[in-house]
Amino acid sequence: MPDISVFLRTPLFVRWRIIVVLALYGIYLPLSDYLPGQFRFDAAEYWELSLKFTQHGHFSLLAFDSPLRGYLGPLLVLPARLLCHFTGCSMLNGARVLGAGWAALLFGLAIPALWAWVAGRPLTALRWLGLLSLTFLFWRDYFNFTLSDMPALTLLLLGIGVLGRPGWAWAGVAGLLVAAAINIRPIYVASVPGVLWLLMGAEWPPAQQLRRAAILTAGAALVLLPQWRINRQHFQRNTPLVLAQLAGGRPLNLKQLAWGTRYQRYESSLIPAIPRSLVFADPAGQRALAAEPGGSFASYGQYLRFVLRQPVATSGRYLQHLFNGLDILFPTPYPTQLHPVGQAPLRLLNYALLGMGSWLGIAALGRYRRLQGNSTACLAVLLALLLPCILALPTLVESRFMLPLHLLMLTGIAGCWQPGAWWEQLGSPVRRLAVLGLALGWLWGCWQLSEATMRQLRPPNEAP
Repeated sequence: MPDISVFLRTPLFVRWRIIVVLALYGIYLPLSDYLPGQFRFDAAEYWELSLKFTQHGHFSLLAFDSPLRGYLGPLLVLPARLLCHFTGCSMLNGARVLGAGWAALLFGLAIPALWAWVAGRPLTALRWLGLLSLTFLFWRDYFNFTLSDMPALTLLLLGIGVLGRPGWAWAGVAGLLVAAAINIRPIYVASVPGVLWLLMGAEWPPAQQLRRAAILTAGAALVLLPQWRINRQHFQRNTPLVLAQLAGGRPLNLKQLAWGTRYQRYESSLIPAIPRSLVFADPAGQRALAAEPGGSFASYGQYLRFVLRQPVATSGRYLQHLFNGLDILFPTPYPTQLHPVGQAPLRLLNYALLGMGSWLGIAALGRYRRLQGNSTACLAVLLALLLPCILALPTLVESRFMLPLHLLMLTGIAGCWQPGAWWEQLGSPVRRLAVLGLALGWLWGCWQLSEATMRQLRPPNEAP
C-alpha cells in the first residue's frame, strides 16, 4: 500500500500518460455502439473533403477548393484514409485510430504540460487519472469521428504551452500550432489576444520579445500561406483565413446569429425517431427575430442594433446558451437515443462539477497573484481559451462549442480540489448542512433549467 500511495502522489512521465490514454481509447472505441453506416454529418464531410487534394490525379494542397472549411482539417484525415485504403477497414475504424491518437495528445501531453507550466506544479498520477476519468465520461465518443473540435483544441493547447519554453525556435513552433488550430476551427482566431499577451508579457528583454514575435509570425505564415493561395486561386479573395461562406452567400457566422436567436441549442441526431437534428426552440427569440426585416440579419451592424434595443433579453439569451453549452446531455456528437442509459447520473455529476468549478473559479479571482505558478500566464491562457467560447454564445450553441471551457473546468477541479480539507474548513455541522442545502438547490435549479430547454424540442424539419 505505501508503494501505491507514493505512486499516486508522483507525476507520471509523458510516455506513460500517452500509453495509458492510447490503451483506454484503443480498448473502448472499437467496443462503442457505433456502426460504419452511422459515420455521417460533419465527420463524413471531413472524410470526403480529404479527397480534394488528389482530385486532379496527383496530390496538391492547392487543389482543395472548399470555401467553408480550412484545408488542414481534411489534410489531417489523410493518414486514416491511407490506413483504410491499405487495410480495407471501414471509415469508422480509421477514424477511431486517428481519434485515439488525438486523445493521447490532448490528455496525455497538451493539458498536463500546460497545467504544469501555468500552475507551477505537475498533476500527480492520482489527479491526472481523475482528470482522464472525467473527460472520458463526458467526451469519450467524440473520438469515434473525424470532427475538428478535438484536433483544433489539442493544437491550440500545445501552441500555448510551448510559448513558455525559452528560445526563439519554440516561438516558431507556437506560431505553427496556433495557426493550425485557427485554420481547422476559425473561431480560435479569438485566442490570438491571449497568445500575444503570453508572448509579449513574458519577462524577456525587448529585443528578444520582438525576435520571438517575428519567429511566431513566420511560423503562422507557413500554415496560413496555403490557405491564402487557395482563397486567391479559387475564390479571388486575398485572405489567409477560412472564408466560411459560399460564393455570393452571406457569411456562415451571420447565419449563425439568426439561428442562435431562434434556437437555444442544437445536436446532430442518429436517433431513428428523430433523424438528423435535435433542435430546441427559443420562443422569445423567435418572436423578436420575426420583427426584423426578412426575419434574419443582413449585416453585423443590424445584429448589433438588435442587441442594443433589447440588452436584457439578449444577455439572458447568452446566459441560457452558456448553460446549454455546458449541459452535457450526451458524451457523443451523434446520440443514438434521446435518453440513453446513465444519462441522469451523468447530468447530475456534470451539474455538481459546474457548481464546484464555479466556486473554485470565484475563490481564485481575488488571489490569483498568490498562485504558486505564473499569474500573468494564467490570465493570458484563460483569455485565449475563454474568448472563443464567448464568441460562440450568440450562435446556435452545441456542447462542443464550449469544449475549452468545460475541459478547463474539469482540469481545475482535478488539479486543485481537496475535498477532505474543504470539508474540514466548513467547521460546524450547521455550516455543513447549509452547504449541502445549497448544493441540492443548485442541482435542482440546473435540472429544471435543462428540462425547460428539453421541453422546447422541435421536429427535425424545423432545423436550419
